[in-house]
Order: sequence, then structure tokens, then C-alpha cells
Amino acid sequence: MGLSSKKSKIMQKSDSDSDDYFDDDDDMSYKEVNDDSEEEVKEDEEEEEDEGRDEEEEEEEEDRTEEQNGWQNDEMEQLEKEYRDLHHQEINTLKNLKHHKDEDLLKGQAVKSQKALWYKILELRFLLQKPFSSSNRLPQESIKASFCESDETVRAAYADLITSSKETLDSILELQEALIAKNPSVTQAINGSERSSKASEVSNHLDDSLDQEWSQISQMHNSIASFRDKSINKWQRMTQVTTGAAAIKGKLHAFNQDISNQVAAYMRDPSRMIKQMQLRRSTVNILGSVAEVNDSSNEAVTHIDGDPELLDDSEFYQQLLKEFFETVDPSSSGLTTLEIGPT
Repeated sequence: MGLSSKKSKIMQKSDSDSDDYFDDDDDMSYKEVNDDSEEEVKEDEEEEEDEGRDEEEEEEEEDRTEEQNGWQNDEMEQLEKEYRDLHHQEINTLKNLKHHKDEDLLKGQAVKSQKALWYKILELRFLLQKPFSSSNRLPQESIKASFCESDETVRAAYADLITSSKETLDSILELQEALIAKNPSVTQAINGSERSSKASEVSNHLDDSLDQEWSQISQMHNSIASFRDKSINKWQRMTQVTTGAAAIKGKLHAFNQDISNQVAAYMRDPSRMIKQMQLRRSTVNILGSVAEVNDSSNEAVTHIDGDPELLDDSEFYQQLLKEFFETVDPSSSGLTTLEIGPT
């Protein structure tokens, strides 16, 4: 064994050491790879867990978002519903206001028409006062007959006067009947009671009975009595509520009693009032009669033992005229026409 053998031994040892070195390196690399793969697995698991949590959070967020959107949608629907309801209420309110405005306008026009009609009726009543007062001077029956027999002109004039008076009366009754027919409230109050069709016919015969004329007037008066009482009672209550009981003056001022009942009680015995309206012949210059000498200076004696053919309603006329001037507009047209006193 020489040098060469020593060298070979050294080479073998060196190779052995190299193999051991490489084996150690392989072991270290394997361990490192294993460690790296384990770390990667852990990282992957952590990433998966993170992704899972993220997905859960996203799902929860989506659920919350959907729930919140649902709430918002419900709130929006509720708000839209409330808005629609408010809009409908506003439309209904405007319709009601317009309806009430139209009703008030119609009521105002109706009141205006009623006042115009009332003023026309008053005008007719005022214009009739002068001929009514002058009629007291017409000759009474006995003297009238002698006048008519002695003069044909007088007889013809009397006939024309009676005819025109009846035509006027029939026209008034016809107008009253037409007004009643146009008012459903009055028609219902009448309850289908039959009215004489002859009431509106103009009487052309001088020998018609006066009882028939008075029967027509009485029938018309009774037919509207129910409606009249209800109407004046209603307006009396409205007046009391508006102005108070203290504003009501006069004899008919009982607060707890309807005005119609008070009038009925006052008119239960009209004889006293009728006697107050009757005039004595001495106070009227009747054509064809000799005036009686009245020595009494007391005006109250005027109505004592008065003549039933001589009636004076000037007290009622003056009261009616006074109330008219208290309510009418001073600038109203035709006012001067009505400024007439009883003569």
C-alpha cells in the first residue's frame, strides 16, 4: 500500500462526506418544502376562512340591504298612500268648498229674488191703499141703487168697477196659485188637497155671489197656512239665535213660544181688532149722504159703534210702510214711487 492507496482512501472518504453533505441538504430541503407547504395550506385555509367570513358578511350585508330596501319601499308605499289620501282629501275639500260656494251663491240669488218679489208685492199693496181708502166714500147700497136707476152712466161705471175689481182679485189669486205650484215645500204642506180650478178663472158676471169669492180666498189662505206657520217659526228661531231675545220688541215677544201660536192666540177673538178698524159715518164724507155732526173731540170715539162697511187699516199700512223703509236701500230705484201715504 503506498501513496496511491492513501489517495484512493482519501477520495472515497471525500465522496462519502460529499454524499453525506448532499443527503443532509436533501433532508433540509424536504423539511423546508414541507414547512412551506404547511404554511401555504394554513394560508389557504385562512384565506378560505376569510373568504367564507367575507361571503357571510356580504350575505348579511345583502340581507340587511334587502331588509332596509324593503323597509324603505314600505315607507315609500305608505308615504305614497298618505299622499294619495291627502290629495283625494284636498280634491274633496275643494269640491265641497265649490259645492258650498255654489249653494251659497244660489241661496244669495234666491234671497235677492225673494226680496225683489216682496218689494213688488209691497209696492202693489201701497198702490192699493189710496183706492182702498177712497172706497169708503162710495155710496152705500140704498143710495147706490137710486144713483144707478137715475143715471145710466153711473150704472155702467159701477158695473165696470165691479168687473175690474173681480178681475184684479182673480189675477191675485191666480198669481198666488202659480207661486204655490212652483214651490214644492208648499205643495207638500198642502198634502194633495184639491184646489178649485175655478179660482183662477176671471169672473165676467156681475151677479156672481160674493160668498164664492170669499170662499176662494179662504180656501187659498187655508192651503198655505201650514207652510206659512212653519216658515215664520223657522225664521223667528233663526232671528232669536242671531240677535237674541232682547232684540225682539212688541207684543209678540214670548221667547219659548212660536210666533204662529202667538198670532193664533191674538187672533182667536178678532172682534176687538175689527171694531178698532171700523169708522163712524160722521168721520167719512160718503157720497150722497149728509155728514153727521160729531161734537166729541176725542179721537178714540171714532171707532165706537163704527159702521161695518167703513174700514180703516191705516195703522197696519203705516207699520208696513215703516218696516219697508227701515229695510230697503235708500238708493234703490223706484223708492220715490212707494213714498205714498194713506189718503
